[in-house]
Amino acid sequence: MKFHYHGHSVLACSTDKHTVLFDPFFTGNPSNGDVPADLKPDTIILTHGHEDHVGDTETIAKSSGAKVVAVYELANFLGTKDLETVPCGLGGRVNHDWGWSKFVPAFHSSSYEGKYMGMPAGVVIDFGGVRIYNTGDTCVFGDMALIAEMYKPEVMILPVGGHFTMDAFEAKKAIELVKPKVVIPVHYNTWPPLEMDVQKFKREVESELQARVEVLAVGETFELVAGQV
Repeated sequence: MKFHYHGHSVLACSTDKHTVLFDPFFTGNPSNGDVPADLKPDTIILTHGHEDHVGDTETIAKSSGAKVVAVYELANFLGTKDLETVPCGLGGRVNHDWGWSKFVPAFHSSSYEGKYMGMPAGVVIDFGGVRIYNTGDTCVFGDMALIAEMYKPEVMILPVGGHFTMDAFEAKKAIELVKPKVVIPVHYNTWPPLEMDVQKFKREVESELQARVEVLAVGETFELVAGQV
């Protein structure tokens, strides 16, 4: 399994057969650029309705034929743009050819083009037999421990830039609650309010907790091999 980082919160998870793309924000994103021509996901998962997460969903979904999984209000809105969407709610399992996804709570907000887009969410996916927990934009909260108890995620994707989401201090507590084996930090250094030292965060986590932090440069790929989780 490969994880390819496109900057901000844009992460593609791929196997030989399938690709799941989270929050595809390219246009207007100072940390990346144009949508890669070879980006052809099977599924796009949106954690919430902000512009820096919905991003280029419409363009990518139409060019690739990807289904868009989102909470009910956001999915219905995108359905008016002739996208194939899967509207769902928190706690409901959605089955896919590659496994399953389930939205879980997050504490944030969600709007797009001035309209309310339902609850923000994190998401747990079982992809190629690996459990991945993308927290979405959120602060740390105690029920992350419940999510960990029920779904036992091995890989955790979480924001660390602060200001709009948890910062490095809260992110360390989130890792402590969830106990993943691999952590992929996102949502940092895109704009000045999100500036932080991600290498310092990596050193602190790896010295204090039993988790490995994979800091990915924009455009970099991390391959998860057997035995790492």
